[in-house]
Amino acid sequence: MQSVTINELKKNTTTISSCLARGMPIFLTEHSKPIGITIPLKDNMVDQSIKELLLFDLYKTGEISFGKLAELLNVSKEKLRNMFITLNMPVINYSTDDIKDELELLDNL
Repeated sequence: MQSVTINELKKNTTTISSCLARGMPIFLTEHSKPIGITIPLKDNMVDQSIKELLLFDLYKTGEISFGKLAELLNVSKEKLRNMFITLNMPVINYSTDDIKDELELLDNL
């Protein structure tokens, strides 16, 4: 894997684009410390990412359920929970009214 400094990147942007075009990932460094990585994208990766973003948006707007999201992403519910954790998304997403209703039900038990 090639390493490119921020200064080299500023001076010669073709370095990074030519490496990516050849399918090579690149470490970006600043003061000899890695600060990032570039990864070449293939069309199928972009298509998959767009699909995932759209499906997550459908879930966030309540148009599909957690189970349906897992099914459409072709992952288990456990793996989807882990994806949510990685993306810092709540696994359980109740509205304020739903929480009040649940607490009221518990009070009446």
